[in-house]
Amino acid sequence: MSLTIRPIERTDAEACGKIGYDAHKVISSAHGYPSEQPSIEFAVGMIKTLLASSNSWGALAEREGRILGSIFLHVFPPSPVAAIGPLTVDPSAGGGVGRALMDTVLGQARKRHYDRVRLVQSPSHIRSFVLYTKCGFTLREPLLLMQGNPIRRNSSYANGIDVRPAHADDISACNQLCISVHGFSREMELRQGIDQGVANLSTDNQGSITGYAAGVGFFGHGVAKTNEDLKALVSSAPVIIGHGLFVPARNADLVRWLLESGFRIGWPANLMTIGQYDEPTAPYFPSIAY
Repeated sequence: MSLTIRPIERTDAEACGKIGYDAHKVISSAHGYPSEQPSIEFAVGMIKTLLASSNSWGALAEREGRILGSIFLHVFPPSPVAAIGPLTVDPSAGGGVGRALMDTVLGQARKRHYDRVRLVQSPSHIRSFVLYTKCGFTLREPLLLMQGNPIRRNSSYANGIDVRPAHADDISACNQLCISVHGFSREMELRQGIDQGVANLSTDNQGSITGYAAGVGFFGHGVAKTNEDLKALVSSAPVIIGHGLFVPARNADLVRWLLESGFRIGWPANLMTIGQYDEPTAPYFPSIAY
């Protein structure tokens, strides 16, 4: 039977959400990790939220009217990077569904003139790693999802580092810092974090910005000149957003500090990319997007 790929509509949210929940439950149960989508209500709500966003585009696969999986592409203008996720396929579906969805979303990225595409992959799901590799993705950074309660230390952290809320007037300086670390800015997400009141930044004795976080947690990202700046940002966060905080596994100093601060490792992940990738030049932590 031929497979049909089409854009997701609002009326598809329930079916796509249930598939997402089932798919994540199978993987997490097999490996003893908490599921990224802990309930059907959560999964359906996420699909509805993505469908309501003008910066997200979703497609689904179906055969004879039966939905078998879905995928989303996200853009963050003016960032030159697009992100994919989640990709979920019904555990009972036959082969080829994931590849068809990936080909579709990568085609959509090219249509929108994005040649840099990223995603965060679960290394416990070998089939998805194989799929992404065959589609052209390269593993760039092993990640750890660190889970724990806010540390809530004083905003005056240590070594002359202070932390305060980020404001609109800080965006230009934060953009320059992000460009120096990654080669591009993530202004849209930073503005969202400021609007939501979850973005903060670190400064030195002269008041110069040394790091920022557009929210500390699953949907936030951060960059800083030093690990001490990142630690100050995490220490001052009033809440850890979502499932936890992604950190590069090779940043042993940051991982060790989080463990000593009461965090635990929830599950591993991989940052994978297509297109130009500039090795980060300073400490950072990514979001679930990239």
